[in-house]
Amino acid sequence: MTRTAGQILILSEEEESLSALEFALVRLGANVVRSLPDGSASLLEQVEPDVVLVDPKRIAGRAAALLDVAHRAPVIVALLHRVDNEALRWAMACGARDWLKAPISDPKQAAATVLEIVEARKRHGSQRRIREAESVHLLKQQVRELTERYVRQCRTFDEAQDVFYLDLSRMMTIFDNIMDGIVFTDPEGQVTLMNPVAEDLLGVKTIFAIGKRVRDFGRGTELIDEVARDHECALLDGGVTERTVEIHQKSHSLSYLELRTTAVIDYKGSFAGILSVIKDVTAEYKGEQMKNQYLSIVSHELRTPLTGIKTFATLMAKGTLGPLPGVQQEVIDTIREQTLRLEHQVDRLICLGRIESGDFAMDRESFELSALLDTLTAPFAQAARDRGIDFRVRRTEDNPCVRADREDLRRAIQALIANAIKFTPNGGHVEISIECPADGGVVVHVKDSGPGISPRYHGRIFEKFFQVEDPLTRQYGGAGLGLCVAQGVAKAHGGCIEVMSDLGQGAEFRFYLPVCDAARDVAADREDEKSQAALASIRKEE
Repeated sequence: MTRTAGQILILSEEEESLSALEFALVRLGANVVRSLPDGSASLLEQVEPDVVLVDPKRIAGRAAALLDVAHRAPVIVALLHRVDNEALRWAMACGARDWLKAPISDPKQAAATVLEIVEARKRHGSQRRIREAESVHLLKQQVRELTERYVRQCRTFDEAQDVFYLDLSRMMTIFDNIMDGIVFTDPEGQVTLMNPVAEDLLGVKTIFAIGKRVRDFGRGTELIDEVARDHECALLDGGVTERTVEIHQKSHSLSYLELRTTAVIDYKGSFAGILSVIKDVTAEYKGEQMKNQYLSIVSHELRTPLTGIKTFATLMAKGTLGPLPGVQQEVIDTIREQTLRLEHQVDRLICLGRIESGDFAMDRESFELSALLDTLTAPFAQAARDRGIDFRVRRTEDNPCVRADREDLRRAIQALIANAIKFTPNGGHVEISIECPADGGVVVHVKDSGPGISPRYHGRIFEKFFQVEDPLTRQYGGAGLGLCVAQGVAKAHGGCIEVMSDLGQGAEFRFYLPVCDAARDVAADREDEKSQAALASIRKEE
């Protein structure tokens, strides 16, 4: 049976009142059902009455019938003969929501009241159904929007997942094929990533390394110990460690590996782990060693015959072996001059080898820089006068004292002055000066009025064998080693060389050296002398 919103069930124990009310309701057009003792449930299933008139005493199994009817009728009204506590309790036990007084004095008025209740219930039920329909429609619309949003989010998630896995596959492909060994650990120091190159270098497979500390890979392996040591340093200070280590392989050969270890910081600024990059530089290192050895051997082998050529050329030029005709004298002078130039280039090659091996600034002593400047600038004065170059040396009243390798410092400043005179045109000017800045140290300025150097080459002119490709300077030639040697000498002494130049404006080189404490250095020299004297006495006793 379809539940009727306006249905009212009236319970009564008075037959006459029910009959009178039924007659009045029928005359007013209401759909009235007078329940029978048997079959009341089936009757209510077949019709949809507005009012059901029931005598509870005549219904078999009254409680079950009332509950069944109450389920179908929203309102139950009890028609009571007397209104007292017992009657009201009976009505409430039957499920009544309202009551009418019996006997009914005015059946028509009572029927009108009942129908008003029916119509109110119908209106209430209609409004409720409308609200329910609207709620269902709104709910369906929300479900549809949620479904569409869910589908869009699923599609976006699938696209983002595809991009993520594509980027991940690219990264892993690069990671597996990179030529350097890579080891990455989490903040707890446990390995999370390791590429095949690192497997070969460390001798540990990734499947066994994941989740372990580098120190736990195995003892006795030099490279593992070195990597573990760098990881511990990175954990302590969070900095970058970069060094080259020498590893003894099982085949008794030496390998040279560059280790770079750095702490990884995530986008939140938190510590995310440690990254180690291992690069095998054995070939480059050994090649560099062979090149340096070759340069040293060639330089010294060239120096031996050059010494003989220069000696005999000097003897012939001075007439020691007898007088020479004018043309032969010019030839001998040219041979001697070219020999000196060749010897100068050989000296630069030897200096280049010393730069690579770090042999500069080995014999340091304290001396006044002005005295050294006087001796080394004297040979350039005549060359400058021959070309009409205004050659000036400006000295400072401070007369600073430096602690350096005298010969290396002489060689470096000579290279700067030689370049200044070489690139200065006839009639130009070259100026050498000493400055003692307020922040300490001493600076040697070498300034010329030559063609200048483009700023794009300021960083490269100190490279080995580099020469500026410029029509204005190409005619001067040279091996490109002078500035490289000068820079090596400056760095070996804790200083540096700066260049201030532009095309067409000349060039100025600033050779910076830290100033020394004369008293302290004299004491250091005395200690050195005492040590040497003690060593000499020990050897003498032996």
